Amino acid sequence: MADTQWPAARVRKTFFDFFAEREHTVVPSASVVPHNDPTLLFTNAGMNQFKPIFLGTVGKTDPMHGLKRAVDSQKVIRAGGKHNDLDDVGKDSYHHTFFEMLGSWSFGDYFKAEIIEMSWELLTKVYGLDPSRLYVTYFEGDADFGLAPDLEAKELWKKMGVPENQIIPGNMKDNFWEMGDQGPCGPCSEIHYDKIGGRDASHLVNMDDPMVIEIWNLVFMQFDRQADKSLKPLPAKHIDTGLGYERLVAVLQDVSSNYATDCWTPIFKQIQEVTGARPYTDKYEKDDVDGIDMAYRVVADHIRTLAFAIVDGAVPNNDGRGYVVRRVLRRGLRYGRKYLGAEIGTFFSKVLPALVEQKGEEFPELVKKQEDIKEILNEEEEAFARTLDRGEIQFERFAAKEIQEGSKKLPGDQVWRLYDTFGFPVDLTKLMAEERNLEIDEAEVEQARQRAKEASKVVKDATQQFPKLDVHLIAELDKQLKVPPTNDEAKFVRGDSKGKILQIHDGEKLVTSTKDLPANKAVGLLLDQTNFYAESGGQVADTGRLVIDGVAEFKVLDVQNYGGYILHSGYIGYGTLSQGDEVICEYEELRRAPIRNNHTGTHVLNHALREVLGDEVNQKGSLVDHEKLRFDFSHKSAVKIDELRKIEDMSNAYIRRGAKVYAKDVPLDDARQIEGVRAVFGETYPDPVRVVSIGMDLDTMLAEPKKPEWRQYSVEFCGGTHVEQTGLIKDLVIVEESGIAKGIRRIVAYTGEAAHQAQREAAEYAKSIETLEKLPMGAEKEAQMKLASQELSQLVISVLTKDELNKRYEKVATAVLSHQKKRQKEELKAALGEAVEYFKANEDAKWFVRRLPISANSRVVTEVLKHFNKNDKDKSVYLFSGSKEEGAVVHGVHVGTHLASQGITAEQWAASVTEVIGGRAGGKEPMRQGIGTKPEAIDDGVETATKWLNEKLKL
Repeated sequence: MADTQWPAARVRKTFFDFFAEREHTVVPSASVVPHNDPTLLFTNAGMNQFKPIFLGTVGKTDPMHGLKRAVDSQKVIRAGGKHNDLDDVGKDSYHHTFFEMLGSWSFGDYFKAEIIEMSWELLTKVYGLDPSRLYVTYFEGDADFGLAPDLEAKELWKKMGVPENQIIPGNMKDNFWEMGDQGPCGPCSEIHYDKIGGRDASHLVNMDDPMVIEIWNLVFMQFDRQADKSLKPLPAKHIDTGLGYERLVAVLQDVSSNYATDCWTPIFKQIQEVTGARPYTDKYEKDDVDGIDMAYRVVADHIRTLAFAIVDGAVPNNDGRGYVVRRVLRRGLRYGRKYLGAEIGTFFSKVLPALVEQKGEEFPELVKKQEDIKEILNEEEEAFARTLDRGEIQFERFAAKEIQEGSKKLPGDQVWRLYDTFGFPVDLTKLMAEERNLEIDEAEVEQARQRAKEASKVVKDATQQFPKLDVHLIAELDKQLKVPPTNDEAKFVRGDSKGKILQIHDGEKLVTSTKDLPANKAVGLLLDQTNFYAESGGQVADTGRLVIDGVAEFKVLDVQNYGGYILHSGYIGYGTLSQGDEVICEYEELRRAPIRNNHTGTHVLNHALREVLGDEVNQKGSLVDHEKLRFDFSHKSAVKIDELRKIEDMSNAYIRRGAKVYAKDVPLDDARQIEGVRAVFGETYPDPVRVVSIGMDLDTMLAEPKKPEWRQYSVEFCGGTHVEQTGLIKDLVIVEESGIAKGIRRIVAYTGEAAHQAQREAAEYAKSIETLEKLPMGAEKEAQMKLASQELSQLVISVLTKDELNKRYEKVATAVLSHQKKRQKEELKAALGEAVEYFKANEDAKWFVRRLPISANSRVVTEVLKHFNKNDKDKSVYLFSGSKEEGAVVHGVHVGTHLASQGITAEQWAASVTEVIGGRAGGKEPMRQGIGTKPEAIDDGVETATKWLNEKLKL
């Protein structure tokens, strides 16, 4: 039973209070998604947000500028990249893919002695841990990197009273901490705790013994790892400590397992309520006979990772961190269903409330975005649920065959097929294979992936030659072969369907089988019925696959309707398909979902346009795909910003009402009678026509079609796919408004997660503008202005937000330009004055070399050179300006007639200097100008220019 003297919340608060009393600033956790650091998949340590301080690049207006000491609890995910604990989660008592890292920091303030003393005091005096159970390590050095042993740390631990046998040397792997392949790093000293006690456990330190665990790592940050792997000293020495919150809670509650603490029990209780499984008993390995305890641990760990990743912007997809999130989710679902009997579809979202209740006070973003997290989890679960059963059956077939044949390995092409067809991430298949004592060769899997990628590329490159049904083939199908039109009503129903192959088109003729067709050949299949959406009404075609499990797979890349015949175009992934075969029709739900959002969003937008701009607005075209919606409409002039604001606000108000979406086939004449119904002018519609209404059922409308109230609802003729209710769209963000022809305007908008991503990018850029606004006038501000301008031009965000950001940027730009003009005037006066005064004070002087007390201002240098070339041709000047902070050095030379008569040229003189300060110089005699790339060598440049001239003149 856990010791209740130290509930988890008290453990965290005590840590904060201890360091706050010692002048540490309590800072909030950074996002677990490092949006501004492409080198990281996830924030994998507390120091990530402080990287600019360690590197000395933190801006003067950054809230962290001037920070000397800090304490926090950082959200950390280690499920991908260099730090990846995913495979260990559930198997032992202390690994987690998400955990809290309690951290304390010193930024060039105190160093080793102080943090060793503080850490020992906190653990032994405040938390009351038995010193005899604590073991510490120090870096033993590494000759390959020229790093000596950290004997200073060893001696400091001895001063704390730690016995010699409890101070253990550690190698580069254990006692040299690095955030990634590049960046801040340094030797470290770890603190380990023996959960048993009363023994010498020094030999178990860093041996993955669950009873002797690392709880705190003190990093002495003093190097910057370069791209070439060399170590460069940081501008200042720092302290970065990371204490595992969950591990410390387990130690203080006197339990052997992290999972036996109140960090986890509320989530376990929720899992039990949702699944009806037996209670959690904290058993491991052989003791966990039915695997249920491991499943509890996996699910509880994974819901934490999923929630915190999603809330910070890492949504499940097939790339990078999004793929990691998807892998974690699918891994958790498989454990939940196999061992806990969970029903897949809304499983994780039902577990989520326990996490929100437990962590919501410390991390309020969970509370704020709970509904968004639920929707994303449900969408992902629904998509995976469609193939989970079939994938497991197929895996069992593959595994049984290998075991029967005496093999110990699951072939790579089969592992890839389980991912490609059923969505099983490789590590999930690996888990299942381990349960059957089978191995996986990851190199084979990669080879299979590459072959599939190449095959897909070959076919995609030939999309223009995809099979099409011409008028002759359509007549043959109808008149001679008596093939009925395809029944595609299932496209309006979520989920898979089945269909029978009626005809196979090889691009030229109809064939009965794909058996004799070349590999990767583009083929078209006609079915009796399908759930695939054929491109029409502005909505793009579905993609997906037609499958006979374990026998054949057809990759669908395009779907078109030819006179009622729905042709699925693509290529054979594996196996052979023939006339009469029954296949499972499986469109890509995760691609269809945003298409639904965007199509319903188009209807909402169309309605808002009419409300704001008037009835003369008529649809002239549209495109709805999985990334965006595009809507063309008649309007005489550009839509003003305030009108766009009304349109976007009205659209989002409609969306947030959660209005139900109704659809029904209606006789064409009846449908036209509905007040306010929208249709594309000149378009030919079938009879009956499908009508889509948002917010009011069609039977009520048809009963009294001329009711004026119907105009407040969106009602359109439409054969596309839509959401069940508008709340699923989440948000609509207009990212473009432009003219495409006389009297025709175009709006491009994002919905759903794409809209949220645009909002996140806008918020990130807004921080940059805020920093820019606060920066004092000077070189740093001018440099940041250029970067901000480039970034703003490339941002695809709300046109409303972009307009506001543009205005803020222009205000800053105007102020900077005004300051530049004023400064340039002052600097020109100072520079020219210095040169002129020198010659006045030294009447016999013929030349002047000087570093000017001005910024790297090429215009000023040019004006001074022109002055002498025009007004004092006899005199020669070589001028330098710039600084390290500006990152450049401006230099310019004018060779007067006196030096020119002695064979001195501006070209030669400048060439001698560019060897020292970098860059090149250009221009025509008697002048040369350039911008050097080594501002740190500016004084050396002045010295070189003087020395070179003296040598030429033999002075």
